[in-house]
Amino acid sequence: MGFKAEKEKVDKRKKLVKRIALAVAVALLVAFCVFGAFCPPKTWKYYFGQPELSKRNEGELRVHFLDVGQGDSALVELPDGKILLVDGGDDLESTSTTIMRYLKALDIDTIDYLVVSHADTDHCGGLDVVAEHTKILNAYLPAVNPAKSGEAFASLYVNLVEQGTALCHAARGMQISENSSYELCFLYPYMGMVQEEQIEINSESADSNTLSSVLWLEYKETSILFTGDAPLETETLLVRDDSLGLLDVFGVDLSDVEILKVAHHGSETSTSKEFLEYLQLETAVVSCGKNNMYGHPTKEVVDRIAAAGAKLYRTDENGTVSITVQENGAYLVTVTTQNE
Repeated sequence: MGFKAEKEKVDKRKKLVKRIALAVAVALLVAFCVFGAFCPPKTWKYYFGQPELSKRNEGELRVHFLDVGQGDSALVELPDGKILLVDGGDDLESTSTTIMRYLKALDIDTIDYLVVSHADTDHCGGLDVVAEHTKILNAYLPAVNPAKSGEAFASLYVNLVEQGTALCHAARGMQISENSSYELCFLYPYMGMVQEEQIEINSESADSNTLSSVLWLEYKETSILFTGDAPLETETLLVRDDSLGLLDVFGVDLSDVEILKVAHHGSETSTSKEFLEYLQLETAVVSCGKNNMYGHPTKEVVDRIAAAGAKLYRTDENGTVSITVQENGAYLVTVTTQNE
């Protein structure tokens, strides 16, 4: 083959390579545009670094106490497939990213029940982002004035109103579920504390922790108590009311609670010896940040939990703590470290 023929052959090969490269580039550009149309750039991070999670088995209830640093957030997969989210950590970008990655990993685009225990930023700070990307059907909120409860809660409130979420103030006796295999009931605050005429007073003068809701969940005779930042005074009232039989009307037996979300990140202002002894506690979970400036959980609380004979899990040491309650009532605890 002559030089001229060889050159023509090489030129043809180069042109073919260029055409193929151009076609691939165009295809990638089209794919990029299509992906961008359905997944806005700011949401891409939620599709990467997701935790590796198995699907919930039929008849199971799963609770994920998310590792959101110095804040609280628990994602609950209920046995009927509905989703409950209790609190949403602080307003750091890493917090909302953690929550959103969990939602995406579990293919959750709708939250049936949102519970905001109280209006402190470390419990509701990440929820505004969640509400931007996730449909929220029902929200149970603290009885405070949104305009005077901090930017995080105010922003969330506006977002919920705009998307048409059904809103109500959480109060004792409210049942979230009906005709289900599980029970969800608010034990605190009292109904009288959330009346409309008291909202302004509560939002301005009361310590928000004193209004923190307490939520009881039972499935297959295994009970879980979500306590937000409830102080010692609330614990005392709950034990008193249960001892007097005042919680019987709701089907609640506080003395039979096996799993506790420890209040206020393990602060000494909560989780008294008397409260722990009253529960039938087996497992306690503390949500707190690694090397946090508050020293949470305090040694006093850690020692009290150990004295009660319960196993303690901490998000600062164990990462996300997941508890699966099976159909036979037995439960399994696993830990899942978040990908950064």
